[in-house]
Amino acid sequence: MKKIVVALLLLFISSCSRSIPDKKRNVNPEVQEMYRQYNKAWSSGNFEKITEEIYSIPFSLYLQDSTLIFNSKEEIKQFLIQTFKQLESNQYGYSIRNGWENYKEDSKLILIEQNFTRFLKDSSVMGPAERTASYILRKTDGRYKISGMIPHTPIAK
Repeated sequence: MKKIVVALLLLFISSCSRSIPDKKRNVNPEVQEMYRQYNKAWSSGNFEKITEEIYSIPFSLYLQDSTLIFNSKEEIKQFLIQTFKQLESNQYGYSIRNGWENYKEDSKLILIEQNFTRFLKDSSVMGPAERTASYILRKTDGRYKISGMIPHTPIAK
């Protein structure tokens, strides 16, 4: 009986420790709201909202073997259209944010890493159960936008 109580206590402590990092990070509420909108727009394939309200110009995408720099909204829009077409062909359904991995805020710049899960249309997990991407946010005209991203897994798979 004593072993069961100890095992349950350890299980409880370990499950609580998973939620602590997110709370310790004290992510700016404005940034949290921007990511809520971003994840909603990404899940629905709303390239217009992402282009107009979420990504800044220029926008840099740091891939494992190259860097893409988008210098216009039209370039971002075309990239997103192609990405969402590929996601659709891979049966992508939606994404959820699991938590924040890292967070560093300066006066007008933020470095943040989001942990998320992608799901297929049938609600099964798409690829790895937990993915991460690192982002650089810049505050321009009173609001944060994503100016750079490092996806740690393929974007459309």
